[in-house]
Amino acid sequence: MSHGVGRWTWGAMAAITLAAGCGFQAQAAKQASSNNSKLQVVGFWANDVSTPLTALYQYPHSISSFSPFWYSVDSLGGLTSHVNSAILAQVQKEHIAIAPLINDATGTQAFLPDPLTRIRAARAIADLVRKMHYQGVNIDFEPPHTHLSNDLTGFMIDLRDFLPRNDTITMDVVPNSGGAYNYPKLAPEVNQFILMSYDEHDDGSTEGPVAGMPWVKNILTRMLSAVPSSKIILGIPLYGYVWPSGSTTAATIPYNAVTPIMNLNAGWSTLYQETYAHYSTSSGTYNAWWESLEGMSEKIKLAKNDHLAGIALWHMGYANNSVSQLLLHQIGRQP
Repeated sequence: MSHGVGRWTWGAMAAITLAAGCGFQAQAAKQASSNNSKLQVVGFWANDVSTPLTALYQYPHSISSFSPFWYSVDSLGGLTSHVNSAILAQVQKEHIAIAPLINDATGTQAFLPDPLTRIRAARAIADLVRKMHYQGVNIDFEPPHTHLSNDLTGFMIDLRDFLPRNDTITMDVVPNSGGAYNYPKLAPEVNQFILMSYDEHDDGSTEGPVAGMPWVKNILTRMLSAVPSSKIILGIPLYGYVWPSGSTTAATIPYNAVTPIMNLNAGWSTLYQETYAHYSTSSGTYNAWWESLEGMSEKIKLAKNDHLAGIALWHMGYANNSVSQLLLHQIGRQP
């Protein structure tokens, strides 16, 4: 699952906080109780030990469910586990609902065409949810190949049949998928679709917004033509990219590792509603685009205005206290 993880990451950069200028400090938590928004907040986790979940543990009620990348389906429909037991114990201690992310280890959905391996995978996932007492599951088979659309639908039907109805199934959706998702048939089986509305520009592209608002609105509008708003969760990146000038090779920059020089040169694009910076260091000149608190706030407003089911953050290891305070202020305390 890419979700904005570039080929090289500046995870060692000093974390900073922008909250001082944005008004989302201690009073945010106090105001949360008066906010009656019903948006859900899904917090993804990439199982990256270098990015701690400090903000989540300090503000456990800022999200409604936690989706860690802990399981993969192999070509035979079996499951590979890489659960972080310490995080599992802590999240359970905080009484946060867990719906683990399950991806396709093969990258080609190799288990889908064969009905036997497809059913084996669905049964294994359902057994896992019951055994671990998870509240649901997140399916991340991306990008599903168009010719496997019927097989993907069949898998989701099998999974829904194996799981109790009160277990939530969410499904990650890749933008511009070329018709790989049969929404009319998938909708009865899936509680919500998570629109991966990020990486408009990324490592491998020219510099530009990670999730510019015109692009996000365009892909959301197309999805709304096929899926009820109550079944759509809007993806929000908690990161950005830094490109050396003239290069298409970008570094992922987590929100909690944005550097002082980036902030010093930061500007706000009214067109894209995203933060950018052009700056120079002793090693060269750079162009950066990232999702700041202002950008996150605008996307939360979009989700509210379009009456979506909620938002999903990739990923919680990139958050700091300011992000959690923003969620409490803009959305409110989750159950």
